[in-house]
Amino acid sequence: MASRYRFVLVEDNDTTLPVRYEPRWTPPPVWIRRTDPLELLLEAFVRLSFRSEGAFAWAPALSGNPLAFLLDAVSDAVVLRSSSGRAVYANPSARRMVIPERWPDTEAALEVLQADDGQYERRCMSFSQGGETFVLEVLRRVD
Repeated sequence: MASRYRFVLVEDNDTTLPVRYEPRWTPPPVWIRRTDPLELLLEAFVRLSFRSEGAFAWAPALSGNPLAFLLDAVSDAVVLRSSSGRAVYANPSARRMVIPERWPDTEAALEVLQADDGQYERRCMSFSQGGETFVLEVLRRVD
């Protein structure tokens, strides 16, 4: 014949545990230095700058660099300029436009201007990397 057992748990605050309590050991956090985002951006621009023009044009594979793929694929014009105003890189949309070598105000964060055949919203930001200052511009057609 099977016997039934009954277990009762009782909490007793006056009794100390027979084993000394030690908090769990947690490993110290490991900080992994991420690559500077500006370095990744400039690396993508360098990769995109190796491109030929014309009937037998070639371009580097962009599958290993999603940022380069994105910069190349967007329909807005993206231009990277040096501190002197010279265009270092222009994506295909920007190359189809007639973009002046230098805008009147390179440091304006947002402005609306006439370029090529229409009105464009120009956003830009300047940043320094490796001792060089760059201006990144994005132009979007608004008319």
